Amino acid sequence: MADFGNEGLAELYRRAGSVSTVYADVTQAGEDPRRTSTLRHRTVRESLEAAGAPAGDADTIVELIEEPPGVPGKVSRLMVVRDGVVEFNEVLPGEPLGEMIASYGPVPCLIPLLTQRPRDLSYVVAEVGRDGGEIRLFRLSQAEPVAEEDIQGDTDYITKVQVGFLSNSRYQRDTEEIWKRNEGQVADAIDEIVRDSGAELLVVTGDVRARQLLVAQLAPATRDILTVVPTNTRPGGASTRDLEEDLDRHIASILAQDEYDALERLESGRGEGLAEIDFAAVVRSLQQGQVEVLVLDPAGLAGSTMIALDREPWVAATSADALGAGELGEVATVDALARAAVLTDARIVVVSHGELPDEATAAALLRWSTIPA
Repeated sequence: MADFGNEGLAELYRRAGSVSTVYADVTQAGEDPRRTSTLRHRTVRESLEAAGAPAGDADTIVELIEEPPGVPGKVSRLMVVRDGVVEFNEVLPGEPLGEMIASYGPVPCLIPLLTQRPRDLSYVVAEVGRDGGEIRLFRLSQAEPVAEEDIQGDTDYITKVQVGFLSNSRYQRDTEEIWKRNEGQVADAIDEIVRDSGAELLVVTGDVRARQLLVAQLAPATRDILTVVPTNTRPGGASTRDLEEDLDRHIASILAQDEYDALERLESGRGEGLAEIDFAAVVRSLQQGQVEVLVLDPAGLAGSTMIALDREPWVAATSADALGAGELGEVATVDALARAAVLTDARIVVVSHGELPDEATAAALLRWSTIPA
């Protein structure tokens, strides 16, 4: 299971002071966008007011919520604001989770993010032609590419032509060698980007023959994460719909595999002292920094609270369990557990209600066994 990259979230969780958090569906309305916007503003303000948030936070969030999402289709936005200052503002493509979430307290509610984008995986998109190609490195947390490289190859004899009978085969061979050389340059660049970034998915699209020549020259490790989209998006005005749908499908598959792997390890690890499903044992393991992967069922934990602490052990069921740490206040249990996991470098997997065994609402995969050697 790959690294979940929680460094930025840890910094957010460590900051002192109460914060306003709003998660909302910001899909662009087709019929009456002005009316939709007005209703959304009212709902946000009323929800934050009911949660006890200051008016300045509500003003800032209302402004954020009207920013164009920059991506097509269904989309939601998660916003964290403290004293009117934006600390987190992220667009989450895909079907929104449901109703708006609005909270105010010492811990931001980041469960929508951890559900829709449990980790910030990297992926590469390469659009190739016989004259070279464009390579873009993306991360799920960023709409724009993290890095781009444009490979311009040799364009001599770039198109096979019919010439005199005796020289025709020589020209054809020369042209094919130029194509192959061009795609070799693209393949080398892709291999380097994949190796340096740790990308988990490579999507290749473009000219049919260029794709064939490119794939044949990729390193084995790069081919292991390859998927080819049988369309050419390079010509001006060409549709990228197939590419976008393929990307969404493969990214969802990678994240679903993370969940499957966690549940499989949970099943096998219980007999070896490497997994816990008892709630008290999960909390105790979190307090001891023993959890490698925390599995959460938000629906099962709904309505309960725990105490968030200002230092280790970060979370407690009662004041007696705080071990001298300062109490930030009572917060939703799922937020308290997620915060403790991030601050102890644990990964988080969010599952649907009923997926955990024995009606458990939280589970843990452990870094070391609880069974004595």
